[in-house]
Amino acid sequence: MQNKYFMLKHLLFSIVYISLSIVVTAQNNVTDKIIKNSGNIMSQSGSITGVIIDSLTGHAIEYSTVALYNANDNRLISGTISKQDGAFIIEKVSNGTYYLKISFLGYSDKIINNIRITRNKSIVDLKRINLTSASESLNEVVVDGSKPRIDYQIDKKVINVSKQLTTISGSAVDVLENIPSVNVDIEGNVSLRGSTGFTVLIDGRPSVLDANEALQQIPATSIDNVEIITNPSAKFDPDGTAGIINIITKKNKLQGFSGIVNLNIGLDNKYGGDVLLNFKKKNINMYVGMDYNKRSHPGNSFTENETYSNDTTFFTIMDGTNDRNFARWGMKAGFDYTINDANVFSVSGRYGNRDMDGSAVSVYDEWIEPSGVHNLYKSLENSDRGGGFYAVNADYQHKFKKEGHEIKAEFSVNHREFDENVLNMLVDSDQDTINGKNNLESGPGGRIRAKIDYVLPINKTSKLEAGWQSRFGRSRDDTKLLDLDTITGEYVIQDEYTNSTDYQRDIHAVYGMYAGEWGNLGYQGGLRGEYTYRNVSSVVQNQTTIIDRWDFFPTLHFSYKLPNDHQLMASYTRRIQRSRGWYLEPFITWVDAYNVRQGNPGLLPEYIDSYEFGYLKSFTGKNMMSVEAYYRVTNNKVEHIKSVYSDNIMLTTPENVGSDYSLGVEFLLSLNIVKWWNIDLMGNYYNYKVEGELNGTDFSNQRNSWSSRFNNTFNINKSTKVQLNSMYNGPSVTAQGQSEGYYMVNAAVRKDFFDRKYSAVLQIRDIFATAKREFSSSGDDFTSFGKYTRDAPVVMLTLSYRFNNYKDNRNSKQSDSMNVDEEL
Repeated sequence: MQNKYFMLKHLLFSIVYISLSIVVTAQNNVTDKIIKNSGNIMSQSGSITGVIIDSLTGHAIEYSTVALYNANDNRLISGTISKQDGAFIIEKVSNGTYYLKISFLGYSDKIINNIRITRNKSIVDLKRINLTSASESLNEVVVDGSKPRIDYQIDKKVINVSKQLTTISGSAVDVLENIPSVNVDIEGNVSLRGSTGFTVLIDGRPSVLDANEALQQIPATSIDNVEIITNPSAKFDPDGTAGIINIITKKNKLQGFSGIVNLNIGLDNKYGGDVLLNFKKKNINMYVGMDYNKRSHPGNSFTENETYSNDTTFFTIMDGTNDRNFARWGMKAGFDYTINDANVFSVSGRYGNRDMDGSAVSVYDEWIEPSGVHNLYKSLENSDRGGGFYAVNADYQHKFKKEGHEIKAEFSVNHREFDENVLNMLVDSDQDTINGKNNLESGPGGRIRAKIDYVLPINKTSKLEAGWQSRFGRSRDDTKLLDLDTITGEYVIQDEYTNSTDYQRDIHAVYGMYAGEWGNLGYQGGLRGEYTYRNVSSVVQNQTTIIDRWDFFPTLHFSYKLPNDHQLMASYTRRIQRSRGWYLEPFITWVDAYNVRQGNPGLLPEYIDSYEFGYLKSFTGKNMMSVEAYYRVTNNKVEHIKSVYSDNIMLTTPENVGSDYSLGVEFLLSLNIVKWWNIDLMGNYYNYKVEGELNGTDFSNQRNSWSSRFNNTFNINKSTKVQLNSMYNGPSVTAQGQSEGYYMVNAAVRKDFFDRKYSAVLQIRDIFATAKREFSSSGDDFTSFGKYTRDAPVVMLTLSYRFNNYKDNRNSKQSDSMNVDEEL
């Protein structure tokens, strides 16, 4: 088997190498033909010049930021800063249509549209460009150059996180609460269009941590944008039932030295902060950041279980309080070196630690019918989970002479440690300890990822993309169970619940894509092939499970531009959801005194077919409306199935139960109602159906559900904003039960001081304490009900300071600092 694996791997590498060599070698011939047939296709090198002037004084404005964007896709192309006399020049600009954004602290941003570089006009002189002071009359019409709240592209939605004041002191999980297509429950579990199966990327790279754990680790203040990719192209990994959530972190690239510092503090033992420092000079950009945050989440929980055995019914009711604490810290650094106009090299890294400890005091009432005798117990639980992690990334990008023709190589190494210690004791009414269990789990995990992406423009409207990627994953999981000897008071290891599991998963992929335009129709088609070798070995049980297979994932995307800023979009993708490591463990693991879990080494991956159709309408003033219909089919659906392990002890096991179907419509309306009031209204209505059999019994279940978000931002004046958000998460169903819906209201106030160098944000989350998690399930031999609520409202205060060392402008009365970060 190993020989077969290595032969396939080397064959795959050879195919990719030969394919890319052929494409690169043939490119010159292709380019020559294109130039002969169409002389105006070859990109020319042009320049854009101008002088930036104060509209009132007529004085030049030094150190203004000048950014050049592609008018077709809003990509940042180049940029510079103005000199002492206000003059600037951007050179080596290829043929195309662009727009400039000019900004300086104390002035309103200026947008200059329809800048065209052509063969006949390669030099564009914008002459005098007047900037208007932000302190001038509010009645004056000023072009707003800030980023839109939500930007739709052919295969993703890009959300500008700086607009979300109510989540500024939290993590990426809190940010996602106000984002289209995403739901977050009260315990911080994230779902994308109703599915918890999705992939998390950080700056385009997968994290070694699990999805929710990775999202908890990222401070909201370090996030620039969030990309929601529900139907990714063949260029992306196909992992995830519902798609990809890509977190884009802040990496300032202003000239000189700049930075931002955030501090936060709140009720119930919540505090933290982060800092980002950036230095850029000519062709070198460096940044370093640090963060620490601690969050305490006290709450209450209630469960009620009934299990049946012959003519006997076991009842267990639990009512308790708990406190979960999350402490996370991290350091990151990066270095970008622009070797020349054609070559850029980058290296970055992050090191951190996460610690999740909790305590719970619960009262249990147990009795048996027909006996009717009640036994009261108190459960005392303490848990500690976490460990360190690091990631190192290196990128190299080469741009050929032809615009858009490039090759990019990436390499990354990730590693994480994990340790878990859970101690659970049962005390009877006489305060005697009658049961004690100590669960220990530990194990390292690591991944290596290497990839090459190649882009070859065919003409102005079409391009060919191809690439290769390899992922190597290794991890080990050691579990132990110790039972309390009530006579000696010592914990004794239980050999039958002590296990070690080794995981190996290697995935090699190649992909090809072609994209183009035909009139108003944009299209993109791709195919990705992946070879997977997975080996799960249980050391103690001497059991090995191997997967050795090829999978293929086609993707299609279309967009059609209608008159007056109307646009239609459609797409299809095939995806895969691979099982997590502990889903495959073949042995019993005790969770607490009343719950055990067992993995399933024979678990099959889920395969997903996803279809989308959307309509987008843009209005003036950054107003927009979108409607998206989607249909998703999941085969080999995995559910966590409950059953009775012993008397009143429940067993949870992942099983392939059949198929599920999601059919829904998403709606988004983003409006500037008046100059001082912006709204985002989002809604999702869908039908979810699961079909299949479990232990010979049909468990088909379905339900109509909906969720909504209503975000309001009030611009009181230039330095004060108020935001009020409300959300509703509707009920959902599983193969064995359902969860109920809930709503929540959040509010925030932001105040800027001293020319926006300082700002303060006061936020209140879950104002009316209405958030909850309520669920029920049932089977042939049990029924179960549970409810969890947290202490609310959650009150936080965040203070921010922005700085840099730019020199005073001798010809201007403005501040000596530039605005490093337009919004938090």
